[in-house]
Amino acid sequence: MASIDTVRNALLDKINTSITSATPEQLAYLTKAANGIEQSTSWSTDAVDFTADSYGGHFVNTTSAAVTATLPSVAGNVAGDGKITFVDLAQNFATNSLTISPASGEKILGQDSDILVNTQGIAVQIVWSGDTYGWQFVVQG
Repeated sequence: MASIDTVRNALLDKINTSITSATPEQLAYLTKAANGIEQSTSWSTDAVDFTADSYGGHFVNTTSAAVTATLPSVAGNVAGDGKITFVDLAQNFATNSLTISPASGEKILGQDSDILVNTQGIAVQIVWSGDTYGWQFVVQG
């Protein structure tokens, strides 16, 4: 199976070789395809403290106790090279919260401190923005 980078690079090579003969619409399609390739999400269910996966989805169950998710170390990675989703599986974050803790020396929202998630039923997604500001929350709506 080809890696994501291999597929992305093959599409970018196709764009470069097609620039003189392709229509603008064809080039736009190839560019959109190359930019849309990303690592697949691996999902788990977590009810105790854990270290999150860089491209992980975590159904967090805080029915018994609060849970801390420590973020993986991604320092030096390029922006977008890490995306993590946390879901309040049992609708219980308001009672027993989720704490998101950055890896040593890294940041969340530009700060080197934990984030407390205590909104019942919420799902949050964070993405790596680079070393300066660290993990950022993705908000849709």
